[in-house]
Amino acid sequence: MKLEDLKLYQECLDFEKEVWDIVNQWEGFNRDTVGKPFIQSADAISGNIAQGYGRYNFKDKKHYCYISRGYLLKTKGWLIKSKERELIGEEKADELIEFVEKIHRMLNAYIRSIGRPKDENYSKPSYNNREENKSEADGNAVATETTSGEPDGNSFTASADEFFSSDELTNA
Repeated sequence: MKLEDLKLYQECLDFEKEVWDIVNQWEGFNRDTVGKPFIQSADAISGNIAQGYGRYNFKDKKHYCYISRGYLLKTKGWLIKSKERELIGEEKADELIEFVEKIHRMLNAYIRSIGRPKDENYSKPSYNNREENKSEADGNAVATETTSGEPDGNSFTASADEFFSSDELTNA
């Protein structure tokens, strides 16, 4: 799957565009003091998701998602400040806060999915015996192990449709 097909990434881009459209209308002091860091933190959400998506192992993928989550909450902080300083209308700010919360739930679900098997019939291999990491007699391949003892970084990342529960999408 390509990065552009990831629903979470698409939602982040949509959110960032809305923030851009709002801040782009501000002028002078407001744009410089609140607008620039607001845009930078919003853009860093999808930027870190993309950087993690391109990484090889689970630990790196999750690391960049955690950074993305930090930027998401930083952006929420700028959004709240913008609302308090009356730079964004209350109705629009509340709408964007709901958008942030939706992305937060999706990002948490995505983080949980990293490293989870795509196949429901998968049983976690034991890494105590390296012989178990070779193909089984019936021809089914099992997880490979890196020299650090971790599973191969790209073996078991869940597909986009697997990491959004109906509750997470309907409560947005």
